[in-house]
Amino acid sequence: MFPRRFKRWAMIGACVVVAAAPPLGFSLFIDAHVQASAQQTLADYAGRMTGRVETMMRGGIAVLAELHDTDVSACDLRGREAMRRAVAASRVIREIAVVGPDGQCASSPVASRYAILSEHVPVNATISVFVTRDEQGRRALAMRFQPTPRHRLTTYFLPESIGLDVLPAGWRQHGLATLAVDDGTVFEAAPEETELAEPLGEGVIIGKRASERFPVTGTISVAKAAVMDDYAGLRAYTFAVMALFAGLVTAIAATFARRHSRLSDDIAAGLSRGEFVPYYQPVLDVASGRLIGCEVLVRRRRRDGTIESPAHFIAQAELDGQIVDMTVRLMHGVIADLGEHYARHGKLKVGFNLCAQHFQDDTIIRDVKRIFANSPIAMHQLIFEVTERFPLVDMARAKTVIAKLQALGAKVALDDAGTGHSGLAALHRLGMDIVKIDKVFIDPITAETTEAPIVDSLVELAKSYEMSVVAEGVETLDQLRYLRGKGVDAAQGYLFAPPLPASSYISLVEALQKRSARRPTNRTGSTAPTIDAA
Repeated sequence: MFPRRFKRWAMIGACVVVAAAPPLGFSLFIDAHVQASAQQTLADYAGRMTGRVETMMRGGIAVLAELHDTDVSACDLRGREAMRRAVAASRVIREIAVVGPDGQCASSPVASRYAILSEHVPVNATISVFVTRDEQGRRALAMRFQPTPRHRLTTYFLPESIGLDVLPAGWRQHGLATLAVDDGTVFEAAPEETELAEPLGEGVIIGKRASERFPVTGTISVAKAAVMDDYAGLRAYTFAVMALFAGLVTAIAATFARRHSRLSDDIAAGLSRGEFVPYYQPVLDVASGRLIGCEVLVRRRRRDGTIESPAHFIAQAELDGQIVDMTVRLMHGVIADLGEHYARHGKLKVGFNLCAQHFQDDTIIRDVKRIFANSPIAMHQLIFEVTERFPLVDMARAKTVIAKLQALGAKVALDDAGTGHSGLAALHRLGMDIVKIDKVFIDPITAETTEAPIVDSLVELAKSYEMSVVAEGVETLDQLRYLRGKGVDAAQGYLFAPPLPASSYISLVEALQKRSARRPTNRTGSTAPTIDAA
């Protein structure tokens, strides 16, 4: 067993981990949420940029369509003046040209100043968008409007007409805006006065939005660190709240641990002072009413005479391993209380409750041999009850321990049957001798009860495995009559007697033995191991 101090700190550590998990998890959640929100925000900004391009393109189409309507197809004075007025009237158009089928300027020298960067400009498309570079090396968008095979009008837009100015000021030096045209050529758009503070690298958040009318897609990329910095206040606030929660949980855990530490130390002190004493609940034969033994139930008798039930201490004793020492002390107490009387009445039984910890190794076997080998209470008078409320972790080890207890001459019972984790058939494979039906299934039985499905099935199954059956918590004659009719072998409960101190139980043993000696039994010879009358 681990020391109680180790278990205490392990429990505190586990609570701290549990308390720290929500802030850390929520912080990661906030980061993911912020990133998703930023991505959507950037997509909206990209949509705004694409929308600006759409507006620009619609204006360009209107201008080119108007020029086409005025039959601008030659570089005469009227045509050049019309294009000059159109450029002057537009805030986004830099040049307009009439381009011939061979790609050369037919009416204006403007096209000679631009190199088309797109790998392929559709010839037959009515509207096509492509990327160019002027004599100074600046990229620009161009749009060709081809209303007829003979006429192709091209407009060249100002480079600074689109870009990162759609972004918040804090993101512009950490972002890059691009516009991809229909052939895949990318136009990097950035205001001339804005330069990247540092290369974007791989840690970026990207938002995209494609135009529904024109063959362009806008993309905005911003360094993740810059985006996260914008949400630093929210993240700090969230983390502070969660850290406060973690601190509160940790404080509660520490208080809980200290409380259990005090309770554990109090139990240890009570064990050293001999305050944990056995009480005895009689078990009677259902058919004859004869006393066949008792179940040992622990109580704490404090120095002021106060009696405490197991509800105050048994869970903690099992948690920190003190239940093993408590069981040993109860066994010694039973010998001191009942040894003389059980030596005279060799058929009486005494049952001890064991928990899962008793089946982790052979300690209980050594303890039983050491305590009862030369005691007035014989091995065949012992019953060890294993509760079904908590699972036996290592079934193979449990089966070995049970077999060794039976090899000593003791019987093994399944306590609280029907309430636990294992089926009765599985527990039968462990080789148990007795089934004890839990009180919760006995309580509903009344005078009108004709069947109690769980009780009936437990009795039937136990009998098929040749296991005897004891009913717990019997409190009424109606319950007793029903159980007797179903073939239950023995019963215990307040109908017969509550858990009794040693002196009261001994008086009951003597009184019932005298009565039994005066009146012959009407039993019919059951072979069940717990119902042999004294």
